[in-house]
Amino acid sequence: MFIDENSKPKEKLKAWYLFTEDFIAGTQHLSNEQIGIYIRLLCWNWNKRCAGLPSNNMTIYRIANCITDDERQSCNIIIKEFFILIDDHYQNERQLQEYLYITRRIDASKVNGKLGGRPKKPSQNPPTPTPTPKPKTTKIDYISLFNTFWDKVSNKVSRGIAEKNYLKLEEEWLNKPQDLAIMYNNYYKSVEDKQFVKQPAFWLSAKKYLDEAPKKQEEIKTDQYSMRLKVFKEAVDNKKGSSFAQKYAKQHPYDVQRAINEGHFTRSDAIEYLDMGSWV
Repeated sequence: MFIDENSKPKEKLKAWYLFTEDFIAGTQHLSNEQIGIYIRLLCWNWNKRCAGLPSNNMTIYRIANCITDDERQSCNIIIKEFFILIDDHYQNERQLQEYLYITRRIDASKVNGKLGGRPKKPSQNPPTPTPTPKPKTTKIDYISLFNTFWDKVSNKVSRGIAEKNYLKLEEEWLNKPQDLAIMYNNYYKSVEDKQFVKQPAFWLSAKKYLDEAPKKQEEIKTDQYSMRLKVFKEAVDNKKGSSFAQKYAKQHPYDVQRAINEGHFTRSDAIEYLDMGSWV
């Protein structure tokens, strides 16, 4: 796992999203002391541009302000459950994904700003003495264009709102239903966690079709499969499947199957050390 230098803002981000439902669901089993340690470690990592926690235990204890033996034991539990050792640092996968997503948006906004922002709309009174009248497009024609968009778009949710928002588009986009459908489908495929994807209606109203194209994915994307493979192989090689490794494997069964297909370990290894008996 790595963070490409070009994906970092010049100034550190002073705030980060805490997805409260996910956080509460994922920490219900923790004590208040453990939750406090977890939040402190996440805040420290964010302020360091998600470069990761140092692998030295004493340093982590100082960051989490853990003084007593009980506090240090709680800190060890948090590190084991929510962080992954990558080379010489511990990393929280979800937080790193959010950091890279936000920095990509910042970079895209900067590029858009250097280009002068969005193009200005044409003047309401163009200096043409006798403009040539154009055939008037009726609402029925526009609805037909929307139907073409809706027929080809993925995630068919909230059709009524989508139709209203489509009819509010600029005329140049009203006449490009197929192009809009392709752009939305590409956006839909790019969002890994579908619970955060925008519906077509709100994608249209937010004018997401005007967003700058992101940088090449390989320049900024973390190698998630390699990171997960390292966790799986460590459990198999040590012949000791931890509860974290087993839970992680069940969250990503397709990566376990891929590792088996690539010959990193056998199906029987996955069953014995990753508890994947009903998954592979």
